[in-house]
Amino acid sequence: MKPFIRHIVLMLFLLPAIFGISQNSDRIAFYNVENFFDTKYDSTKYFNGFTPEGDHHWTKTRYYKKRQHIYKVIAALGGWNGVSVMGFAELENRSILTDLISNTPLSKLDYGIIHFESPDKRGIDVGMIYLKNRFKPIEAFPIRVKNPDNPKWTTRDILFVKGVLQEDTVYIFYNHWPSRYGGMMNTVALRALAAKTLIHSVDSVCRADTAAKVFILGDFNDNPEDKSIQLLLHQGNCTLEELAPDFDFGNTKGTIKHNTDWAIFDQIIVSPAVFSTGGLHLKDHFMHIFDAGFLLMDDSKNLGKKLNRTFTGFTYSGGYSDHLPVYVDVYK
Repeated sequence: MKPFIRHIVLMLFLLPAIFGISQNSDRIAFYNVENFFDTKYDSTKYFNGFTPEGDHHWTKTRYYKKRQHIYKVIAALGGWNGVSVMGFAELENRSILTDLISNTPLSKLDYGIIHFESPDKRGIDVGMIYLKNRFKPIEAFPIRVKNPDNPKWTTRDILFVKGVLQEDTVYIFYNHWPSRYGGMMNTVALRALAAKTLIHSVDSVCRADTAAKVFILGDFNDNPEDKSIQLLLHQGNCTLEELAPDFDFGNTKGTIKHNTDWAIFDQIIVSPAVFSTGGLHLKDHFMHIFDAGFLLMDDSKNLGKKLNRTFTGFTYSGGYSDHLPVYVDVYK
């Protein structure tokens, strides 16, 4: 099938998601893209597994396929108007975002980039793209998560962006909190550190603007009921609400799967001001989980579906990601 025809077929298949966006609404999204690395050796980093000679045998052919997959997700998620604001986790650097928006059909939509290098030991960052004709950045900076008990410990920064969307000021925090690698109980304190760091920054926003429209998105590596998320919701001075999950296609029960269990690590949390009918607002208290069929595959071992991911361990699968995207639509 020719690429153009294949793209049209994809769009028709995903009509429910496409028709959710109108000229009077904007889509804010997040996607953990599972190790989106270029193929170059970086002498400044100790981790170079994603190179042709590395453990993952990351060739240009595999990289280009990964880039095409991420474009396909963004196109399907954004429909005819495009996703206005989309954050990503597990990016190696700014150059791959530049490549993504310049050397795929996304180049026709005029996206801008916000990205900062983080101190993560594997060299993965959080970054964002935005439609220049829909979103106007005012301020952006990384928020460092530090461990007072171990000054040498590092993780991904939290990305803060303040900007104007539909003539209304919004405050967006994109997150990728410490993983559970090494065991949940051994790492729970690290995610609590990330939560407390975010609380401090959100409280600063709310003190300056009591009606602040705050959007917190990311891969928190915890479920909504876990300690770190509960800290975020209840320990700060700024009232926050966890949006309930709503599955676009009903194919899954979460955003990530481990063996037989689905979890919702990818979440969206907002301030009450986003429900105000004055200016920019949400119409309901749900976040969308984009569980389109092409992002999944049959799980012959554990039954049901599982993520159509790029790697399983060191085995190359050639899929999309080990996470599903999440998003909300905001309206005038």
